[in-house]
Amino acid sequence: MVRGSLMHAARLGAGTAAVIAVLGLSGCAFNPLSTFTTPTIDQIERETVTPTVSDDALVTPGTLTVALDTSDAPQAMQGADGNLTGYAVDAARALASRMGLKVAFVDASSADSALGDKKADIFIGDINSTDGDISTLGTCLYDAAAVFGKTSDGESLSVSTETLNTATLGVQTSSASQEALAKQSITANQKTFSNINECFEALESGEIDYVICDSTAGGYLARLMSQISYVGALETPSTLGAAGLAANDELCRAVSDALDGITADGTLEAVHSVWYGTMPYDLTTKTVSGVNVQSDDSESSETMSSGDESSDSGSDDLSSESKPSSQEGTITDDDINKLNS
Repeated sequence: MVRGSLMHAARLGAGTAAVIAVLGLSGCAFNPLSTFTTPTIDQIERETVTPTVSDDALVTPGTLTVALDTSDAPQAMQGADGNLTGYAVDAARALASRMGLKVAFVDASSADSALGDKKADIFIGDINSTDGDISTLGTCLYDAAAVFGKTSDGESLSVSTETLNTATLGVQTSSASQEALAKQSITANQKTFSNINECFEALESGEIDYVICDSTAGGYLARLMSQISYVGALETPSTLGAAGLAANDELCRAVSDALDGITADGTLEAVHSVWYGTMPYDLTTKTVSGVNVQSDDSESSETMSSGDESSDSGSDDLSSESKPSSQEGTITDDDINKLNS
């Protein structure tokens, strides 16, 4: 157990260093007696990475053009300064850096619309393509209806469906999270709110016991609240991934290899921690005890337990072809700007 923790820490540490390099962050020990100077741009030596694909395989030579749904906060959104920001944006930057390319972004609601018209090299997001010419290249993010709770002593929270049935739950009105509760036959007292921000404010004040919401929106908000944390998933997580045109074999192989690389060395997990705090990257590692989830390849249900135990179905059941439930309108640009102010 200790060895596994040390290996995870080393991998995440390496990933954090990679994120610092990609995003231009830096850190050093502070000596109050030191005199500090900032190097000029010409003095900064940047590592040169040989591009892994030829210009012929790209929409724009030397650049990985990434299509994102910029309305899908906090994965992709307009920041207070008008620039594009979010988890998927930073993941794309890390991916392009690994491939030795610059990065550019275009807005698109689906892989079909972006790749079919050759507006972009790849699409990052919910891959529900109806076009057989589009290939899924790997997973970037897990998402699910999830439980968030409050603790005063920093302990790791663990709940069961039985616990939830005796609690007061905060949910957004007419949301997918309410549907997830109904599927699990959780008939607890529900207090509804117009948005998830209000749910978290009620949790922080003690008005409710838990918040049930989309995991990425909840993780984004919880990272700013020291006493609120992710408890577990209420369903089999869906996946957001990268997709490209199958005919562009050179690019597809290069993107897939690069995505495998930033996943294996901890870079993607480090980016995840920036945007979603302590919520685990792989949501299958912590689910609510007693939850019944439907396997992708059978019609039988199985029970998943919370804690450090993984699902028996494994990651093979979590293909990017899984159809996620419709998600509530979680965070607006105004909410993002308010939280970051």
